[in-house]
Amino acid sequence: SPHLASGAMPVFVNPKYADASRSVFKKPTRLECMMQDFPKLLAPEARVGFSDFARWFSFSPVKNSIGDALKAHAAGVYPASHGAGESAVYDANAQLLRLAGATVDKGEPLTFLDLPLALRPAIALSPRFALTTDNVMSRVPGGAAVSVSGRSTLVLDGDVVLNSLKLDGALVPRAAPGVSVAGRACEVRNLGWEFRALGEGEGAELGEAIAIRGYTVDKREAIVHEIDEPGQYELSGNPPQLKKLS
Repeated sequence: SPHLASGAMPVFVNPKYADASRSVFKKPTRLECMMQDFPKLLAPEARVGFSDFARWFSFSPVKNSIGDALKAHAAGVYPASHGAGESAVYDANAQLLRLAGATVDKGEPLTFLDLPLALRPAIALSPRFALTTDNVMSRVPGGAAVSVSGRSTLVLDGDVVLNSLKLDGALVPRAAPGVSVAGRACEVRNLGWEFRALGEGEGAELGEAIAIRGYTVDKREAIVHEIDEPGQYELSGNPPQLKKLS
């Protein structure tokens, strides 16, 4: 780049030790560099700026063991565990729906492996539903006519538009390419999906990715529509019925 001055990107090592003796590494140590050091390599005439995002919108790493996550939580820091990462995604999606004008209640925290997690409401927005905040706004034109209770599960996948929805339970509309689904005067109330602690030996059966969370999901009752045939559909009523319009 013509704006780069001479010099190499500065690097350093940041070893993590297993204990206070500082004789055993907790994890492999690597060379690192800091993004804030990059402007130091630029020529004086280069223009430098930055974008500032709220943490909930931009940064929820998953990197800690449960032991380290508990230490971080005790210190009042984001625990960065697998469960914390999952709950952070659900919370971010809830906030995106609120930005669109929807009413999304907060659920009571659930505790697994001694870590309190805000897993409810569990809201999953697939990339086919929305890639940007503008996409979310256009997919939720109903605004205040959309409400989600604190115990609910909502999975939105594909071209699904929420004009009006009252959800207290679990709803999973999946629209394949070429399918458009509009929720109008749609009301859902069912037992929903429940997060529960793993029983003895269940973690080994379900695999490490589940075991490290300490919980699984009991899919007790839900309205699920996986629509593959192209066309325009409407989901409406109580209980909601799916109708093909064209």
